[in-house]
Amino acid sequence: MSPDGSKVSIVQMHPDDFPILMILDLEHGSGNLALASTPDGFDLQWCDWANDERLLCGFEAITGGWTLYGVSRLVAVNADGSDMRVLLQHKESRRWQQFQDHVIDWLVEDPRRVLVPEPVERGVALKPLDVYSGQTESAIERLLGSNWWMTDGRGTARLNYYVGEYDERWRYRVAGESKWRELHEWKRTDVQHVYRPVGFGEDPNELFVLKPHDGRVALWSVDLTGAREDALVFSHPQVDLEDVTGIGKYGRLAAVAYETDRPHLHFFDRTTADVSKRLADHFDDKVIEVVDESWDRRYYIAKVGSDRDAGAYYRFDVAQNQLLKISPAYPQLESRALAPVKTIRYPARDGAQIPGYLTLPVGAATPLPTVILPHGGPQARDYWGFDWLAQFIAAKGYAVLQSNYRGSSGYGEGWVGEGGFRAWRTAIADLTDGAAHLVQQGIADPARICVVGWSYGGYAALLSGAEEPERYRCIVSIAGVTDLQMMLNDARYFSNKKEVAEFISRDSDVVDRGSPVNRAPDIRAPVLLFHGDRDINVPVDHSQAMAKALKRKKKNVELVEYEGVEHGLARNRYRIDMLDRIGAFLDAHIGKPAAKN
Repeated sequence: MSPDGSKVSIVQMHPDDFPILMILDLEHGSGNLALASTPDGFDLQWCDWANDERLLCGFEAITGGWTLYGVSRLVAVNADGSDMRVLLQHKESRRWQQFQDHVIDWLVEDPRRVLVPEPVERGVALKPLDVYSGQTESAIERLLGSNWWMTDGRGTARLNYYVGEYDERWRYRVAGESKWRELHEWKRTDVQHVYRPVGFGEDPNELFVLKPHDGRVALWSVDLTGAREDALVFSHPQVDLEDVTGIGKYGRLAAVAYETDRPHLHFFDRTTADVSKRLADHFDDKVIEVVDESWDRRYYIAKVGSDRDAGAYYRFDVAQNQLLKISPAYPQLESRALAPVKTIRYPARDGAQIPGYLTLPVGAATPLPTVILPHGGPQARDYWGFDWLAQFIAAKGYAVLQSNYRGSSGYGEGWVGEGGFRAWRTAIADLTDGAAHLVQQGIADPARICVVGWSYGGYAALLSGAEEPERYRCIVSIAGVTDLQMMLNDARYFSNKKEVAEFISRDSDVVDRGSPVNRAPDIRAPVLLFHGDRDINVPVDHSQAMAKALKRKKKNVELVEYEGVEHGLARNRYRIDMLDRIGAFLDAHIGKPAAKN
């Protein structure tokens, strides 16, 4: 939302299948196209308002030859689409910069400038950038070895982030002082470490930090003067805190988000809490997410949705108590009945209770053909709410189980454990036990179960097929990891190679037995692979190697490669094609009851 609340910027897909920026003038009921992705592969990713007239937008592309890597650029444009300019192209330092779309401070009191990072000799400087001319001024901050900056939201740098060969650290300075001091340090190979500064309080020397408490991520207050010990602000006894909501002109701390079986917000800001409550009273049984606020605190943008509602955006005028619908998130789903998502827990073989979500087709009778749908990551988790892939599968008539297996994030250090690669046997066993639980409960037809996954989920799908060849009738891997040795080899060319090795492990039980490409002889079910050829998260080589390994063993496998797209396959035509193929694949293998002998 523009600072005055009169306009809204929306990034959406053009009918010709590329991201564009639309500006809606809510006062006059009009809209216009302001900016679009470029034919050379730079896709529009985000936009925000520098002032009531001008926006800054981030573009990303995948480039490189035998090694692909991502780059980003920053573009300025007026709301009416005029005076578009690519920024930071002629830099004082003349040093090549991979990522250029970062804004450290929006300098809300200065409509012409923002603060951006810029590479200099042995570090990253903090410089003012003119959003109209594109010129940068002399650095206001420069610190040897710096990699990142954090300001107080009013133009003063207060935190500095450093990455060395062996360690990482945060440095700080007390308000009004110039001296930098050490705040927090940890080893780069400590891949489970959590210490994330998220903002300042009304006291300029109060820093809010997300870090552990009793093994779970919590919100802490840190006094930078050292006058008191760190104070616990909020924690939850079962789950990690996910993130904080900063809102308004200066990004004040409004709430902290966490998820048990459903999403929750713990509010610190009375105004935002009141807006959320008023909207919740109006939209019964919906999840309310307040996402933006006009600078005068009159207008708010909120997303309203649920498991059976893909969501819509509204502007709420608190002065007039008026609600204006801006746009649905998925216009074509507005009139379609979606499947309810039920939270469940099921017992693992060692007695652990595994949390998850079960989506059942509307009006279907059990037992049902079923899809096990492990999430990616592995240090991620599934959430209650709308999920387009799960809803598609349910709409085809299949039950869908999304398990937050051990190795998932969100449930504390103990649940993450050694992670989904090092402890792959535990993660795969948890998925297997979920399928067995649905059979035992009479929900799943034991003869009609498939497993589908994306990224690490694709890895888990393939390994599940290798570990449980009699259980699954088909396997789908989307951009899946298949060869852990390949991941270790690829990391040799990057600065985080030690972290990757620590995250994956070099143990043979992990690298050899835990690599699906080495388990091709054990897989009996038909396999369908999807991959984008510009994937830098998981290179397409993984699916190509898997397809070759399966073909050598005379297995039933098909590989679908999509041209010019990355890990998320973020083109409608490819996603539609993929869903059509997945639907037909499931129908062919579990769509009908198995024939009886």
